[in-house]
Amino acid sequence: MLEKLVSKLGAYVDSLQNKTKATQLYDEALAHYSAKKYRNAFPIMREAAQLGEKNAMALLGSMYLLGKGTYENGEEALTWLHKAVNAGQTDAMGVLGMAYATGKAKVKRNKELALEFLNKAAQLGDQKSVKMLDMIQKKEGMFRHDK
Repeated sequence: MLEKLVSKLGAYVDSLQNKTKATQLYDEALAHYSAKKYRNAFPIMREAAQLGEKNAMALLGSMYLLGKGTYENGEEALTWLHKAVNAGQTDAMGVLGMAYATGKAKVKRNKELALEFLNKAAQLGDQKSVKMLDMIQKKEGMFRHDK
């Protein structure tokens, strides 16, 4: 019984240490990102995301989507953006919607998923999602030829 308790306590301490490290890495990566040093930010952001930092997951997905600090990679972008949303990072919803709406980084356009994520993000107050939904509805810009 005592062994189980000690084991659980050890696992809890390890988890806290990983969260602390992930947060520190995210802060460091964000400083590089904010200074537009994307190549410096990318590997640190990836490490923080791999440790479970939800904000790092979202920003890493965006970096893959936009090719900031790395090459554009739609598959990786979607993977990390979905992980971020599943971890409760709501800002990633709008980015996911925009990726599906625009086909950026060779993401397969999917209007149904685009509208789903953009509507969720808009309901949470994301003004960029509101604007893109308006453009889709009015068939403006890149959406003028959509059916």
